[in-house]
Amino acid sequence: MDAIICANGALSRGEREAIAAFVSQQIATPYCVLFHTVFSEAFSGPVAATIATVRPLLTYAKAILDPDADQVGAAFEAARNAGWSVEALYEVVDLCGLISFVNTIVRAAGIEPPEAITPQPSAGDLWRACVAMEDAIKS
Repeated sequence: MDAIICANGALSRGEREAIAAFVSQQIATPYCVLFHTVFSEAFSGPVAATIATVRPLLTYAKAILDPDADQVGAAFEAARNAGWSVEALYEVVDLCGLISFVNTIVRAAGIEPPEAITPQPSAGDLWRACVAMEDAIKS
């Protein structure tokens, strides 16, 4: 999961989180929508601005998630024509697969989102929490 969400790549962490929130919304998993939105905002600012930036990638993600998948090629080309690299588009494919998988587990477990997250965490807070979880798993 870290290699897809957290690693350096063609997309920033905030962009990846915004795409993850969008994918979670398409799959109707409110818990994941909420937390990916919080992470996106912590790393990139208001999620609405990030979404505006990655709009062609969201169209591509939606085409990937469509059971008929008739529009995948056209969405890929539209994103390329909008200036996105092939690497960025492959990262979207990775995100769609990973987020779909995890959202299935969250939905099956019946995990519901909290009412609100206050105070909103900073990017540094989130990085420290991730490092602490990783350390706990390794020990």
